[in-house]
Amino acid sequence: MARYGYMLLDRTDPDVNRQAMQLDTIGEFDRIFVDRRKDGDDSGSRSQRSRMILQLEPGDVVYSASVDRLSDNLKDLVSVIGEMTGRKAHLAILQEGLDSRSTAGLKALRLLESVNRLEFEYQSERKKAGIRAAREQGRRIGRPPVSIPPGFRDICKAWSDGKISGVEAIRRSGLRSTSFYKKAGELGFKAPPRKPPSAGGKSE
Repeated sequence: MARYGYMLLDRTDPDVNRQAMQLDTIGEFDRIFVDRRKDGDDSGSRSQRSRMILQLEPGDVVYSASVDRLSDNLKDLVSVIGEMTGRKAHLAILQEGLDSRSTAGLKALRLLESVNRLEFEYQSERKKAGIRAAREQGRRIGRPPVSIPPGFRDICKAWSDGKISGVEAIRRSGLRSTSFYKKAGELGFKAPPRKPPSAGGKSE
């Protein structure tokens, strides 16, 4: 069984001493992983945490000084707990007194998972309600429709008749390829039939 420490240093807590003093109460560690953040980087800079989790084996224990040092938010915390649980490792957060090796700790973790799920469902319902209200008011949901450029029908007809290639039609329209073919199809234009191969076996 290995014991790991984890610390996060950022602009609000650049000094390692506070977290180190809390971890010192545990004793020796096989290794301490430290992530450091720079100004303006509020999330996504936990490469050492990810590296630590990948090394976890059944029975290993991860110690962190506090919840805010281990994770960015509730969703992130639940995700980290899930990864550790999947590897049958344990988590101990010193400031909050949470230890997954105890019955009370396991209950606390389950409560966090329930709260996170409740928050997700609440936000999902709020989003759905907002969309319904917007539609009732006649407001469009999603990206605005792509406008058809001048002469688009003539471009589509020339393409559909085989007078110009699809690449040329897209260039003239100024649209992305997916938008061009979608709009052309909505207007009833279809791709020109492929030319039959010549006697030599090559397309003309």
